Amino acid sequence: MKEPLLSFKKKMNFFSTAKEPYKKLRKHFNQQAVGYPSTLSGIELRLLREIFTVVEAEAALALTYRLETFQTIFPRAEAKGFEEDQFRLLLESMERKGGIFVIHKNSEIYYSLHPFAVGMFEMQISRLSPSYFLDSHNYMLQGFAMEYMTTEVPQMRVIPIHKSLNPAQNIATYDQIREIVDRTKDRISVTKCICKTGRDLINDRCKVTDRREVCMGFRDFHDTYSRQGWGRTIPKEEAMEILDQNEKDGLLLIGATMQEPQYVCSCCSCCCGIIEMMKFMPRPADFSASNFYAELDTGSCNGCGKCIKRCHMEAILFKETEKKKMATAIDTKRCIGCGLCVASCKTGSITLQKKEIEFIPPKDHDALYETIMSNKKSTIGKIGMMTKAMMGMKV
Repeated sequence: MKEPLLSFKKKMNFFSTAKEPYKKLRKHFNQQAVGYPSTLSGIELRLLREIFTVVEAEAALALTYRLETFQTIFPRAEAKGFEEDQFRLLLESMERKGGIFVIHKNSEIYYSLHPFAVGMFEMQISRLSPSYFLDSHNYMLQGFAMEYMTTEVPQMRVIPIHKSLNPAQNIATYDQIREIVDRTKDRISVTKCICKTGRDLINDRCKVTDRREVCMGFRDFHDTYSRQGWGRTIPKEEAMEILDQNEKDGLLLIGATMQEPQYVCSCCSCCCGIIEMMKFMPRPADFSASNFYAELDTGSCNGCGKCIKRCHMEAILFKETEKKKMATAIDTKRCIGCGLCVASCKTGSITLQKKEIEFIPPKDHDALYETIMSNKKSTIGKIGMMTKAMMGMKV
């Protein structure tokens, strides 16, 4: 009886030892600007095992959310017992699997950790499996949602669609999608939407569009997608055509919260985990970082109902008659200023208005994550903020 018990104990010790590098990595990720909280189920460890080998998990402990050169990072890795050539190969392997962010700038290469989203999850587009997609979705619900929604500045922000903007308004470049595309010059790529692709894998197809190449990477994200073959480089003209079709289909434009965004996703509430989280909240507007809101003139509404169908946040209140759905008001607590309703309103009953206080996004990647890190809340602070948000209080 003693020998089987000893054998069982040895096996349990083996599994515990094998998990240890991932537990260390999870804790390390959680200390970064956008954290990686633990769950009772341990699903977050399973996600890490899909991307990092045990050795890579140890190596990743030398990186942080800050973009740093190899010369800056390697002394930390060397202290953990890694040799220079070995560590370089591990960095290359981790980038290929979407575990870390790498940029090439001024003849230097910089490395940093990705947050779970936007980052590691999106970089699994060429490796996505039904199990990874479902685990990621479950992790969003079990732990990451609170982390994502309690940062001082959201990682992603709503960019109004082109046709909803009034040229007479004083609109900043970072709120104009066509200006954003124009300024990126030739570093533009298009890739399949990770959320829609994942839904396809579990036979729950997007209800808004049959197209999959709808999300774009700019600048360093373009370079990464190009190096790894995760997307294709496109000219500005094609980018504009894709954006036009995205608007026609009724997709939300959600970009990185930067004046020079690295990506713009085209999202919907039936597929996107982030939009799904926002829609669930009583006040989605608090999490959109949008500079606009929709305003309704009820007198000219003809009851076509198109705006109601296109609103992903269910912000348009209406009364239903036998043949029409007459819009009666727009709930500004739920309106995220995307402009989809404006573009669909042929009578001009809905217009996009600029908020009195303008939100100015951080300039670039470094500025965004330094802002998030400098305002990082404690666990108690995050719980308090989420409690207020769930009660419908402004946060």
